[in-house]
Amino acid sequence: MQHHNFIERKQYMQQLRDLKDQNIIKVISGVRRCGKSTLLMMFSEELISNGVDAKQIQFYNFEDLDTLSIGDIFQIHTHIKERLVADKPNYIFLDEIQNVKDFQRLIDSLYIKPNVDVYITGSNAYMLSGELATLLTGRYVEINLLPLQFTEYYNFIISKSPNLSKNEILANFIHFGGMPEYIKQLSINEKQADLFAQSILKTIIEKDIFQRLNITNKHDFNKIVDFIFDSVGSYVSPRSISDTLRSNGTVVDKETVAKYLDALCEAYLIYKVPRFEIKGKGLLQTLNKYYVVDPCFAKVRLKKAVLKDRSHWLENMVYLELLRRNKEVFIGKRLNMEVDFVAVDYNDYTSYYQVAWTTENPETLERELASLKAIKDSTPKYLLTTDVDFNPVYDGIRKLNVIDWMLKNE
Repeated sequence: MQHHNFIERKQYMQQLRDLKDQNIIKVISGVRRCGKSTLLMMFSEELISNGVDAKQIQFYNFEDLDTLSIGDIFQIHTHIKERLVADKPNYIFLDEIQNVKDFQRLIDSLYIKPNVDVYITGSNAYMLSGELATLLTGRYVEINLLPLQFTEYYNFIISKSPNLSKNEILANFIHFGGMPEYIKQLSINEKQADLFAQSILKTIIEKDIFQRLNITNKHDFNKIVDFIFDSVGSYVSPRSISDTLRSNGTVVDKETVAKYLDALCEAYLIYKVPRFEIKGKGLLQTLNKYYVVDPCFAKVRLKKAVLKDRSHWLENMVYLELLRRNKEVFIGKRLNMEVDFVAVDYNDYTSYYQVAWTTENPETLERELASLKAIKDSTPKYLLTTDVDFNPVYDGIRKLNVIDWMLKNE
């Protein structure tokens, strides 16, 4: 079952290779249609090409009615158990498992069997909260899958259109994003691709949010989605959103706004970035920023060119890239200065990042550097822009071209 049109996801494939045959459940989470099933298919193909017999692999997609018709967890359990190959490793892939009632017990039971390696995917963080977390504490590792990163997108586009410049590819990426299927459809027809993005968005909102949370006031909810998509990279709080909506004639109290924002985060549609007080080394409870998992959703939702607000969407893209490379990402605050991002890597090293479309104007350069200069420690500090100058260094702050920074895979 060779799928040659897959876009290679090196980073995630390597994580799966490293975790293979380890006694831990692999949970691949992420927004709908960002490539979770494809990743598992690529991984199962790799297992086969490395000599694993196809009988040792079982693949179930629980969005598929044929699969769901196997029955409840007891019937699914029996179905899987009867097909296990004795005395050899068995790889069990359970796609969109959150559609099965009490799936936690099914996974737990498979996990304790000898020679069974379990991989599950889900499009809602809700699946990892509550029961699953309690039942499987310390027994699962989560890989949060994001849409394509710039390197993956760049390599895919260059293979199709070798004459495009790096800047053109960047502009497209900021505008269209990295949802694999969206990009494939885009190469055929933009209108078709937009309908596809709209349908994913509709499914997420209807199935993963309205049905699960029993939300009846869809109008208010949709107003909040529009608001968040339109204020990427701006400071907001449930209260500030509630106040803005009220002034426009929509009354939603701040508790409801907070609940709706949580639901959008749980569906991996938006990511909430807390603020971090650099001097006091503590998290601030007030204003946060939200970034969208992919610009294609904002493009089809807001019906306007994302590039009009290109600085914020560049920031959105840098945030997602930092998230892929690091353990934690915050927004930094020091006194009255703001730093776009504070990134803490897996070795607990911290770096600071400021993002601007261009700092060719000396005043802009001064303003962008000021907040980094205010931090008086020896932590690495970077200013990322689309400018092409020779990586100057100002008082220890390195200015880098954002495209080079993204293509230079850590």
